[in-house]
Order: sequence, then C-alpha cells, then structure tokens
Amino acid sequence: MKLTPKTGTFLVLGFLGLFLGLELAADSWFGKAKLELVKPIDGVVKIDLRDFAPLEVRFYRFLNAGNQEIEFLVGRDEQGVVQVGFNTSENHYKTRRGFSAQGEWIIDNKCETSTRLSGVNESSGVCRPIALKHEVVGDELILQEPDILAGWRYFR
Repeated sequence: MKLTPKTGTFLVLGFLGLFLGLELAADSWFGKAKLELVKPIDGVVKIDLRDFAPLEVRFYRFLNAGNQEIEFLVGRDEQGVVQVGFNTSENHYKTRRGFSAQGEWIIDNKCETSTRLSGVNESSGVCRPIALKHEVVGDELILQEPDILAGWRYFR
C-alpha cells in the first residue's frame, strides 16, 4: 500500500482530532468542574448565596472587560461559613488542573491531596486553594474586582 501526501494529511488530522477529543473527555471525566461565568458590574461581583447548601461547592470563571479570566470556587462548609478561594494552588498553577469537590473535601486535581472545605479561607498552602478576599452581606457574596485580579498571575 502506498501512502500519498493526501492520505498522510488525513491520518495526521484524524489522530490530532482523536487526541483532542480524548483530552476534552478526560477533563470532564476526571474532576474538571463546570465553571459558571461571572462578570463585574461597576468593579463588583455579587453571587446569591440563598440556595447554597452546606458542603456545596461551585466553580466560577471571572471575566472582565480586559478579557482577564480567573477561576475561583465558592462553598459553604458544614457550619454554614462561606469559603472562597482561587481554583489553583501555589505549586500547581502552571498545570491549570485546579480543584474538585467531594463533600467536605476539596481535592487538588494534580496531586490528589485533599483539604477540608472549612479551611479554604484560612490560608494558602502547597496543595490548597489560595484564599480569595471576600465579604458576605446578608445572603450575598461580594467580591471586589481588584481582589479577584490579585490572582490573575496564576491564570495568565
């Protein structure tokens, strides 16, 4: 069988498509969370917390007018305290794997270590989400755009 340039091109494109398809499938199968888009209004992001149950975690993608994208997570721990952190850690931000949530645990998708959801606000660590400054007013989470942009260096 003789391999022509046309056939070779189709084979290469086919393998490339297969590889990309498997990569996307692996992200969805192995813990890559769905991200909900939020945009600042007058420099503020507000998230309604009324329907957040204890031990529920949601993942967000912040996008501002300058096309700066930053991922963060918001959860309510078993005591009802709102926990907010960037969807990255100091050690693994270059891999862009982020975290997933299982009950009271936040799992680093790179090294598969886990941290309690209740510890996200406390501090950053090797395989822990980086805490994100926030304020809770009534049933609303208030995030200032400059505080979110403080984590932009992890997502460039």
